[in-house]
Amino acid sequence: MPTLPPKIAVQLASLAYDIKDPINGRYTLNSPDVERNFSFDLSNGPIKGVSGSIFSRLLNRKTGFAIVGTGKEQFKDDHVISIRGTDGLEDAITDGHFGLTVADNNALIHAGFNKTFQSIKPALESTLTPLLSKSSSGIVHCVGHSLGGALAHLTADWVKHRYKNKVFLYSFGAPRVGLDSFSIKSTNSIDKIFRCTHASDPVPMVPLWPYVHAPYQGSEILLASGDGIRPEAHKMSTSANPGYLNTANSSSWRNLQQKSSLNLSTVRLDYQNRYQASFSGYWADRISAGLITLLKDAGYYAAVMGQATIGTGLTFYDLLARALESIAKASVKFGEQTKGLLGHMLVFAGQIVTEITELSYKFIKWVLDKTIGALYKSARQAMDNL
Repeated sequence: MPTLPPKIAVQLASLAYDIKDPINGRYTLNSPDVERNFSFDLSNGPIKGVSGSIFSRLLNRKTGFAIVGTGKEQFKDDHVISIRGTDGLEDAITDGHFGLTVADNNALIHAGFNKTFQSIKPALESTLTPLLSKSSSGIVHCVGHSLGGALAHLTADWVKHRYKNKVFLYSFGAPRVGLDSFSIKSTNSIDKIFRCTHASDPVPMVPLWPYVHAPYQGSEILLASGDGIRPEAHKMSTSANPGYLNTANSSSWRNLQQKSSLNLSTVRLDYQNRYQASFSGYWADRISAGLITLLKDAGYYAAVMGQATIGTGLTFYDLLARALESIAKASVKFGEQTKGLLGHMLVFAGQIVTEITELSYKFIKWVLDKTIGALYKSARQAMDNL
């Protein structure tokens, strides 16, 4: 079962940006490494879809969003799907709303991602069905960067259920797609998952918990370490620093560093130590782990997750703020633990508060908004600058 080498996978992810619109009436690809291993028929253009932006939907403006390649040499009988994110999806994951819907595998995912995927699925199906009917034993490699990585994840899960081929997923700087139910199901169905990140890239940090990455309770491939959170760390280009095309330029996955998820840790944060926090991926994970620990310690975890899945008129973060207010009032111990969590959140978000004197719903919601806003602003800048 040949796996795409990192440098081929990242070049494929980059190529998806080249087919958004034709140049002089033609779609062209320029990657000798990729074209030695896969052939692409662009005589009729790439697979197209309507962008997620309001302007594009009103005009029914279609752009190229995916290419499908047929394998050669060691990848004979395999196929590759490379997908880019559509305009407008940036709004869907950075507007702070918590819309959930049911995916094809009956698990809960972000409504914005599902809406876009469902709009492009018919075009994918009409392209893939004749190809995979001749190659039921081949592997389907699904590749994407940024929002394209999220769509590649949904594509990989759907292809596995629809066609039964082996499916490998490769994503670079991709956001979280769904809740733990989706992560568990897709981890069990997709044959291999290579989730690649840069430590300073904000996009893999959103949407926030209770969204989780796949592989479930697994590791990511950390291509570049770094302090802080920088929108520039999301870029693909070889001229960027670090640039995914640079950091994934390897012939073997064994040469790359793997990092396990901090969200699995038990973390209790002391208010007196709040200034150790910083605006970084490490602290984004640690604060998330601290929140989960507090909810579990207080016996609220199942109730909060249940409210998230059923949906109400309130946003999830309204519900979370009310839960944290109740927890803080339950005992002195939980009050101090909540205060410690909020103190670290404020430092993470760059907010100067000399002392927390109340743990009201209004104050807790303000802290959540500031924390979420700081991270989502950075993620939006990263996606806008691609």
